[in-house]
Amino acid sequence: MKAGPEDLADHRGCLVGKPSLIELDNVVRSYQTEGTEVRALDGISLTIRKGEFVAIMGQSGSGKSTLMNILGCLDTPSAGSYTINGHNVNSLTQEQLSALRLKTFGFVFQRYQLLASHSAIENVALPAIYSNTDKQEREKRAAELLTRLGLGDRLEHRPGEMSGGQQQRVSVARALINGAEVILADEPTGALDSASGEQLLALLKELHGEGVTIILITHDPAVAEHAERQVHLLDGKIVSDSGEAVPEETPQEGTQGAVQAFRSISGAAALGMAFSSLRLNWFRTLLTLLGIIIGVAAVVTMMAIGEGGKQDVLKRIEAIGTNLISVRPGGRNMRNSGDVATLTLADADALRDIPGVMYVAPERSSRNTMRYGENDFSGRIKGSTPDYLHVKDWEIAQGVFFTEEDVRNYAPVVVIGDTVAETLFEDKMQAVGKYILMSNSLYQVIGVLKSKGATAGGSDQDDEVLIPVTTGRLKVFGRDYLSGITIKASGSDVASQVKDAVLETLKQRHGAEDVMVFTTDSLVEAVTETQNTLTWLLASVAAISLFVGGIGVMNIMLVNVSERKREIGLRMATGAKPADILKQFNIEAWVVCILGGAVGIVLGYGVILIVSQFSISVAYTLMPPVLAFVTSLLVGVLFGYAPALKASRLSPIEALSED
Repeated sequence: MKAGPEDLADHRGCLVGKPSLIELDNVVRSYQTEGTEVRALDGISLTIRKGEFVAIMGQSGSGKSTLMNILGCLDTPSAGSYTINGHNVNSLTQEQLSALRLKTFGFVFQRYQLLASHSAIENVALPAIYSNTDKQEREKRAAELLTRLGLGDRLEHRPGEMSGGQQQRVSVARALINGAEVILADEPTGALDSASGEQLLALLKELHGEGVTIILITHDPAVAEHAERQVHLLDGKIVSDSGEAVPEETPQEGTQGAVQAFRSISGAAALGMAFSSLRLNWFRTLLTLLGIIIGVAAVVTMMAIGEGGKQDVLKRIEAIGTNLISVRPGGRNMRNSGDVATLTLADADALRDIPGVMYVAPERSSRNTMRYGENDFSGRIKGSTPDYLHVKDWEIAQGVFFTEEDVRNYAPVVVIGDTVAETLFEDKMQAVGKYILMSNSLYQVIGVLKSKGATAGGSDQDDEVLIPVTTGRLKVFGRDYLSGITIKASGSDVASQVKDAVLETLKQRHGAEDVMVFTTDSLVEAVTETQNTLTWLLASVAAISLFVGGIGVMNIMLVNVSERKREIGLRMATGAKPADILKQFNIEAWVVCILGGAVGIVLGYGVILIVSQFSISVAYTLMPPVLAFVTSLLVGVLFGYAPALKASRLSPIEALSED
């Protein structure tokens, strides 16, 4: 039913004494286009009282949409003042403007502006998220509104599953969810058929009857006639206003109290929206995750391999003993090899008298071939003393080890390792007592060493061939000097003092520092530093892929923001603060990186398990996954912030205009 003259008179009479809700005083809104100023609004002065049903009319380009944007706090005037409920809009912060859009205004757009991925009830409940209404309560309220508007059987339907009229009613329900004082309807019937349009106008009149202020933006006079007041615009100016004779009673500015900004949305709500968005674009999310997954998996794998290599080397050193001191010929400016004649058996005898020394094993080695029957073994022949057995913590499996008497008498005896025994003899258990040929001399096998097996790196420890050092010097090596001396101290706590004493003794004997002395502790320290450097180098290389993955996150999030401008504009129009948008998009980036980090850790350990099957040393430690996970989270924070900030700074008007 259209408003007639009698209705208009009654309308004016009932508004007498009512306070003004909206006041515009000489409002100007201008834009700069190619260096030219264009005035969309030119000196608009308008008062709208509570409970009015106003139609703002005009043809395309008259300024009515710009006026609606200013009325709904989506835009601010270039000049003039806009007051709502006594509050000067120009003086309000972004958070306070968001609060006005959240509680004072409800928008009904021509193109519905519904989120296609959300159900009807989720679309209606959207503004209530930003007023921090409990989920159960806001969904209950949304269901009640939809049922009241005849959509009780469409609660879970998405916009694509509803007609235009039904979508517009969902839009109306969304405008009412937070108890809006003012409904701003922008060409609400423009996309509807005549029947649906009439139903919507009847609904707006019903809401007006309940005391809601309705502002209808339209170019259609037939639609405008449903309002009780018509305001005509032309070229950004008001040319007629059927309600201008109503007496005014304006509240003093600020009498309503300051506009209270709402607190930011909860982390749980932002997390829910993030998961919903990522699930909607699951393929893009998967591609984004892939960069993080590969980066994290690479960090975990590389650090595990590096740590495994370090532990492997340290195990070998520990197997030797932490209280061993090694003396090698050659000083700082001399070549470190057995060809340097600076160590003798006399030196080894002198070192036995140093306090803290338990065993001293002089060593001289050379490569040679030995034969038994038709079997040959070619390897390293080592000459030493009985102390060698104690220094190396080796045990005899068969027979005996040579004695000091054998050393003094140049005895032609040999002690062999398990591998040598298996190579030379068909039955290694029968090796003791047999004679083998080496350097044109016969040697009797008097013992077989107990098997130690291979090292973690695959080196065979059982290919030892040991003879008395004096016998070797006479028949095999042909030289008197030693390849080195290994000393076993009484404990690791005195190893350092013994090392210093050994060096000082040899300096006094030789008159120069022509040997090198080091302990396994110093070797452990050097190896640890070297391996740590290599491990971090590997981790750094892997971190580059994680960095590249982070750039991928930023690029995808920037594309995400560009493609979701309309959604961002809608969220702002329904009450979202810039901080809410910033939080939502930041959390989306964090979720991607956290998920990518978790999956990457699992993948990394899977790769480690596979790699370990190929005799590559790996170490399962807590640091690599923790470091990779924390790094992936930092990637989300660093690379997700810029896109999130861009999203939060979008203009609601420009964002809503995106197709």
